[in-house]
Amino acid sequence: MSLAATGQNEWAEDQRSKTMEKKCSAAVDKLVDCGINFLAIDFDQTMIDVHTGGRWKGTALELTEHMRPVFLHLVPAATNRNIRIAVCTFSGQTKHIRDVMEYVFPNIAELIVIRGNDETWKYHGNGFKRGKQEHMASAVEELLTEQALGVTEVTKATTLLIDDDPKNIRISLNDRTRAIWFNPKRPNDLLDNILMLK
Repeated sequence: MSLAATGQNEWAEDQRSKTMEKKCSAAVDKLVDCGINFLAIDFDQTMIDVHTGGRWKGTALELTEHMRPVFLHLVPAATNRNIRIAVCTFSGQTKHIRDVMEYVFPNIAELIVIRGNDETWKYHGNGFKRGKQEHMASAVEELLTEQALGVTEVTKATTLLIDDDPKNIRISLNDRTRAIWFNPKRPNDLLDNILMLK
């Protein structure tokens, strides 16, 4: 590849990144306008572009290569506006997920709560326990007990679930918690869907 072509590719990549940053900033503005202060994000096929099924054989560093660019921009932008993040997954490989968060978000990883099917947590409330509801509620319990995170109140009205599984979306909506279906084939549609929130 010629030096000129390399320079054009770098310029094009830089432009795509700036466009993504602007769209993420607008999406976060919309979340704030809608009163959202907690994002619960699925991991497999949502935050990453593969379905590990909780059986990833590679390293966490290798798994970082599957992070979707939209989340590489959205998560820090949301955190900068005091929107808290939780990874809510049915995977039991939460150690790998924690390591991925530390690799890709080194400055904010400790602010991200992770809830997976790893038997390290239990939801103590009376809320809905199907789909991702129990995962989200347990993450909120942790957020509210960690004073350093600066979260004083999270409700169903201030929560947004992002998930590729329509069943989890349906359960969340039926429980009066906002949710957006994440289309794994069209990941950047997420930002447009956030902009349409009411």
